[in-house]
Amino acid sequence: MLEFIIFGIVDNAIMILGAMTGFHVEKYLPPVFHKGVGTVIGAGLGNALSDFLGGATTASWDLAFGTAGGCLIGLIFIPIFKVIVKFIRK
Repeated sequence: MLEFIIFGIVDNAIMILGAMTGFHVEKYLPPVFHKGVGTVIGAGLGNALSDFLGGATTASWDLAFGTAGGCLIGLIFIPIFKVIVKFIRK
């Protein structure tokens, strides 16, 4: 049980680190991204890294690369959701 708690702590810490990194990098992005999108991108990248490391700890490289790849592909939803929110707010 303790190993799962430790994994959860590390998993969330990496995601939070990614979000905080995205928050700080956001100021260097074009102004259209200055509304939290950089933070979301950073969280997505942090989650992909975290999932990769989780798969790597099981020594299942298919799991590690497949999960991380799926997370990275999932980042395409960020601009889609941004357009949807913009459309709804009009």
